[in-house]
Amino acid sequence: MKISIIIVALAVFQLPLYMVKELAVERSRRCVDVQNEIAGSWGGVQKILFFKSAGVYWKELDISAKIIPEIRYRGIYQAAVYTTEINIKSKFIPRGDDNTGLIDISDSKAIIEVTGKINGKDTKFTVIDHGITFPISGESNADITLKLRGSQMLKFYSDAEYNRINICGSWSSPGFFGNILPEKRKIEDENFSAEWKFNNYDGVRYEAGVNLCITAGTYQQLERCYSYATFFLIVFFFTLLAAELITKVNIHIMQYLISAGAPILFYLMTLAFSERIGFSAGYIVSAAVIVAMVTMYAKMFLGKTVPALVMGAIFAASYLLNFVILRMEDFSLISGTIVLAIILGVLMILTGKINRKGDSAQ
Repeated sequence: MKISIIIVALAVFQLPLYMVKELAVERSRRCVDVQNEIAGSWGGVQKILFFKSAGVYWKELDISAKIIPEIRYRGIYQAAVYTTEINIKSKFIPRGDDNTGLIDISDSKAIIEVTGKINGKDTKFTVIDHGITFPISGESNADITLKLRGSQMLKFYSDAEYNRINICGSWSSPGFFGNILPEKRKIEDENFSAEWKFNNYDGVRYEAGVNLCITAGTYQQLERCYSYATFFLIVFFFTLLAAELITKVNIHIMQYLISAGAPILFYLMTLAFSERIGFSAGYIVSAAVIVAMVTMYAKMFLGKTVPALVMGAIFAASYLLNFVILRMEDFSLISGTIVLAIILGVLMILTGKINRKGDSAQ
């Protein structure tokens, strides 16, 4: 009967778990909205396009971009923004009768400065709604320096015949993307660099860029944390059952249900604290509070100190294992699977003889 009630309780407790998860999703959406607001006033995702359709046939492009990123805050939310200086060395010829070249820039209002020379002569560049224009006359060599602001990503698009794109900056967790992967890449400490080289003879518009990822941000880690919530709730219930069998103390079903409120409250506490002090600190504080509450409550209904401390140690170990799994980004799935298999095996050992109480009398 008690196991049947626990199974029903597990189903019912999915509702508060779902509500906490939806609250986290809502807060995550608010975070995205704030990031978009910051990008709107600082500079959005910058896309810089070198296309033949813009009055210039680009023969060679050699681009070097240095990114200086920073974190901007609004309330409890944060966004990755940057300032970049881009040096563009190129060879090009006019396309058609147009005597004006164009470099398309997605958020031109974030341009700080643009200077450069065409065929060794200082040239005036004009900032327009969707980029910069410059006068051209015949086959030319250009050396252009572009300074601008942006947020989260910097992208280059090109259909030039020969392309070399080098991006470097001070960021510990960049993401590289494009039609092809970087030919060279290096990430060490707080710095990175990546270089793309490609020839284009078929008119394909190639893409290369970098994403300033905020590694395993608060809401991303919370989402991963919720994925184990139901299983750890099952572990919680069966640990109580095992304690009851070992200590021979009859735990009231109401005490089962009240105790189960602790691991559910843990996720809400982690969300609340993480937004203020970061996920790691928020997780540790929440786990410490919940373990202390469960240990004290177990002491009350078991009436014994040692079993209560053992239960508290088990719950503390489970939270510690879950935290380690969450921090292992590349191996979290296999690590989580192994840990859950071990926990299930222990529960099988502890509950394997539940229906054999009368064996010793036979």
